[in-house]
Amino acid sequence: MSLASLFKSGVFLDLYFVKNNRANLISFLLWPYLMLILMLGAGLLFGSTQSFRSNVGDVDPIVFFVSSTLIASASLSVMWDVGGAVLFHRWAGTLPYVLLAPYRTSIILVMAYIPRYILWSFIQLAEFIPPLIIRKGIYALIIDLPILSISLIVGMLPLLGFSAIFASILLITKEESNILSWLNPIILILSGAFYPSYLFPLWAKIISQALPTTHTFELARLSALMSAPGVREVILIIGILLGMSVLYNALSYTMLGKAEERALGSGSI
Repeated sequence: MSLASLFKSGVFLDLYFVKNNRANLISFLLWPYLMLILMLGAGLLFGSTQSFRSNVGDVDPIVFFVSSTLIASASLSVMWDVGGAVLFHRWAGTLPYVLLAPYRTSIILVMAYIPRYILWSFIQLAEFIPPLIIRKGIYALIIDLPILSISLIVGMLPLLGFSAIFASILLITKEESNILSWLNPIILILSGAFYPSYLFPLWAKIISQALPTTHTFELARLSALMSAPGVREVILIIGILLGMSVLYNALSYTMLGKAEERALGSGSI
């Protein structure tokens, strides 16, 4: 089985899933707007656009939360489908087959998932084009759309490794409960999904800077600036994400390999 076959299997898995689950497809397409309405509704309930600008800066609140919703949805997808893949395979009884496959578990989890991420993330990005154009006109297509596209692609790289680290921990600890159901929201909160991380207390800032999702949110939110974002700032955040990508993917490859060997050696699969 080649890497191309793994990638191809991921493509066909999602195509057939869509074909056979039309209701799920409709709910998936509605989900980003439901999240956006919830965040905007909560914001307007407890404050106003003027108070938001005074705290956050000269940004468009609608575009700010559009970018936040897009990245939050994409991040949850990666953390669930890569980090939680060990749990899902264990529950389904397919974990032994994954561990005994010719390729490393980390390679299988990532290569089979990438097509799904690319497909659904950019479908959601396309869904948000109308409100972006309404708020910022043609400027949204020239500046905002490329920034959000880069955020989705570059932000995925370190998050794949970061999520695979959780997969290795779940594999070693033989965890059966769905700990990601409460861990993922905490990660999003500390990443500044709902409020900028630079407004956090010191201890939360330290934690947030170690999370790749924090910098992905910061990159995507440059699209919310009322003025054109600086090229230097964009390149700096991309550089941080690429550096984190090398670190987290190298760490996850090693950790998941050790976890796989330990699981096979102890017969815990």
